[in-house]
Amino acid sequence: MHEHINRLLADFGNALGLDGLALDDKGYCCLSFDELLVNIEAVGDSTLVLLYSSVGVLPADAAPAIYRSLLDANYFFQGTAGATVGLDLAAGTVVLTRVVDAATLQVLDWEGVIQGFVESAE
Repeated sequence: MHEHINRLLADFGNALGLDGLALDDKGYCCLSFDELLVNIEAVGDSTLVLLYSSVGVLPADAAPAIYRSLLDANYFFQGTAGATVGLDLAAGTVVLTRVVDAATLQVLDWEGVIQGFVESAE
């Protein structure tokens, strides 16, 4: 069902020394880059992949400058490498998300997507 996504993950995993990297039976995979967790999830039966990471806790009394900074990063994706910053109100965390169509990607493209996502999240 997710052959192309799993091929990208396998090739990427091989480059990192992680043999057998693939989505699980629920279409999910998670990678850790230092302390950053990057969730990778297939979107239904499509070739779309959702990347998401919690990038920090937003204090209840967050200053307006923090919100301005987050909105500025979202503006034309200038600070997010094509991803979107959002707020998970229930958890009180800032989350970075990006949807990518794996059907159009080769492993070097995938590496660039992951690298840009991780750099933005950090």
